[in-house]
Amino acid sequence: MKEAFTRCFNFLYKHRIHFIAWFFFIFYEVIISGILRGYFATAGNYVLFYVLNICLFYFHAYVIMPAAKSHTKHGIWLLPLLIVIEVVFYVPFSILLAGFLNKYAGLMLVAPATLTKTAVVTSVWRTIYFILFSSGYYYLVNYLKERKITQEAEKEKLIMIIENQNVQAELIKSQYARLKAQINPHFLFNTLSFIYASARKKAPEAAEAIITLTDMMRYSIQDDDEKIFTDIALEIEQIENLIKLYQIKSETKLNVILEYDADLAKIQIIPLVLITLVENVFKHGDLLQEAHPALISINLAHNILIIETRNLINLNGSVISHNIGLDNIKKRIQMVYGDKAFLQTDRDKSNYFNVLLSIELN
Repeated sequence: MKEAFTRCFNFLYKHRIHFIAWFFFIFYEVIISGILRGYFATAGNYVLFYVLNICLFYFHAYVIMPAAKSHTKHGIWLLPLLIVIEVVFYVPFSILLAGFLNKYAGLMLVAPATLTKTAVVTSVWRTIYFILFSSGYYYLVNYLKERKITQEAEKEKLIMIIENQNVQAELIKSQYARLKAQINPHFLFNTLSFIYASARKKAPEAAEAIITLTDMMRYSIQDDDEKIFTDIALEIEQIENLIKLYQIKSETKLNVILEYDADLAKIQIIPLVLITLVENVFKHGDLLQEAHPALISINLAHNILIIETRNLINLNGSVISHNIGLDNIKKRIQMVYGDKAFLQTDRDKSNYFNVLLSIELN
């Protein structure tokens, strides 16, 4: 019961404008017109004809008008034809129905419902009156719908313009940041070159570390927007620089073995992958045990590039691993290679951390 009442209330609220409009229209015709004419019809007379006229109103607005407008080429003659058919069927139907209800259902009417000339003319006039009223309603509703669609389109266009302006602003901002970033490394490299020249005679080992670091930084920040891949030979060169830098930094010898095929010269991969893997070895590996050296292996077999690292885990290390570097590699190879590449990591029973990166080359 409550659910039915809720549905009924929602229906009335949704169409409240229709109910209000019909209330005032019927009030005008029944009360005002009755007072002006000096007489009123029976309640049954009002109920029957207003129910029929309201049904005609919505039938014409939601059935006849859309049917005529859907055939644009024939709209000139189709709509008048449909209106004539409506009148021809509706006028006798309403009169005969009133007569039937008057005779068999006790409906009280002001005048007998018969197909006389006066009754037909009056009914035709009322039918055309409601049809015109309904047509006006149809055009008004469609105008409001089209206006709403136009406003939505203009709103979307405005949003797109604002978004484009934001994109342009971000582009200008990024271009400025890029120019600024180009200035800062240039200043840094000049400073490192000055420090290298000053330290070369007094501290040759420190000077060697500075020039190695300079080469690595220059490689890591080089930016070519149209170049996705880099020669693997350049990556290997930077690995050797990284190993050299860590060897200079360490007070004792670090045990690292780098192995790679000689026929890798023409192979290209996305940059900074090898460096990230090798840096992970130095950060978390125990490289002081000569019997357990870290291994970095780069091989090509059947057009598949296989990169492996294996190192004893440093249990006394203070660096906490968050796997950010490895996660970054996974995302990058997924974006570039898709299913043709995968990265696998595991820690075995011997306390070794193993990394296997496999890339199927085109």
